[in-house]
Amino acid sequence: MIFFLNKLFGNTKQKRLSKMEYWKKWEFFELLDDLHKAEKLLSNYKGRHSGNFSPAEKFHEALLDAIDDIELGNQTDLTPFYIWFAPTSIWDDFTGTEGNELGNKIFERVNNWKKANNKHDRNEHHPLT
Repeated sequence: MIFFLNKLFGNTKQKRLSKMEYWKKWEFFELLDDLHKAEKLLSNYKGRHSGNFSPAEKFHEALLDAIDDIELGNQTDLTPFYIWFAPTSIWDDFTGTEGNELGNKIFERVNNWKKANNKHDRNEHHPLT
């Protein structure tokens, strides 16, 4: 009988992704690569100011710390990157048009990641908990 019901209605149980599968699905490794590119580009900027970061070297230091936290697993919240790389935000203030494309890629990936985690908060399964 169970076989028949599963066949009729389909198996409603979702396969839980492994942490690695989840990271690949949401381009986590690509995000890390782009964040390292951003850090390298930002290291070329001196002075300037934006928001709470003055000079650019302070933003560079905060970015390095946030990348380390993500890579070392000390932090899973990507909100700082979401704020820093949002269009016309801190990243754009420091890098201008030179960093525009990279900043937009980072923001898009972080935004997708945040959306996926918001779905999790509404009881969808993912391996970060």
